[in-house]
Amino acid sequence: MKHIFMMKYTKKHHDFESCIHEVMSGYDYEVVYRNCLADSQKYVRNVKEKARFYIAGGDGTIHGLIQCLIDTEHEIVVLPMGTGNDFCRTLTSMKKPKKILEESLQYGTQKVDAIALNDTYYINAACFGLDSVIANHVHDTPNIPLVPDSKSYIISILQNTMKYKDHSVTIYSDGKLLYQGNMILCTLNNAQYYGGGFQIIPHADIQDGYMDICVVDQVPKWKIPYMVERLVRHKLNGRKDVHYFRVKNAKVICQYACNIDGEEKQYDHYDFQIKPECLNIVTFKKPSN
Repeated sequence: MKHIFMMKYTKKHHDFESCIHEVMSGYDYEVVYRNCLADSQKYVRNVKEKARFYIAGGDGTIHGLIQCLIDTEHEIVVLPMGTGNDFCRTLTSMKKPKKILEESLQYGTQKVDAIALNDTYYINAACFGLDSVIANHVHDTPNIPLVPDSKSYIISILQNTMKYKDHSVTIYSDGKLLYQGNMILCTLNNAQYYGGGFQIIPHADIQDGYMDICVVDQVPKWKIPYMVERLVRHKLNGRKDVHYFRVKNAKVICQYACNIDGEEKQYDHYDFQIKPECLNIVTFKKPSN
């Protein structure tokens, strides 16, 4: 089986190429650079024999490439080289791409779920409300000396909280009303993390055939930083203004844009459906007997 590294023309990726050559010595591998997502997708679609694709990038890059890897025999290894790298956090506590590459060679893949949203698929999280506003503008934050890219989400919180307007959301599943009202946060997750390391749904499982929903009721703006602090410390669960649901499908009515794995999307309706066992991903877990 061939090992194919999907890379971008960036300094970070060019610097990492030497690690690839070092680790992959003796393997059948190829390093592929493409200018844009469409070119990368075209390349992947043209690979007919089963291959192991190494996706170098963040959640947005993964989101783009899984569109042509759903329901194929191809294998996937995620190399976290983006801003947030949230999906990779669900897979492993390892942070360094070289270490992840080395370890991945010791593992086979496992079947992993994705979520269908209207005409696209996503693998990590979709969010509405303040967190969507923050995520949609996280790349607008200025570069601040000594502040790492991974903290851009926190900076965006401080910039956007005071100008945030209340968002209303209605959620149905199997025709049953789950939630209706104003909220500051609504996320529909396949995996556990979002926003550059916030473990919003610690119990989410990418192999259980369900999506997990978290909704936080509207609170006064002065209280939002406190709620973020509770989120960082994994202490949202158990609060009366925090609601969790575990479903296979959901219909969301919201007039505002949704952020899907770091990409902003605006639809007139949002229909979510779990798509179980549709991707072959190295999860760094041994298969259960």
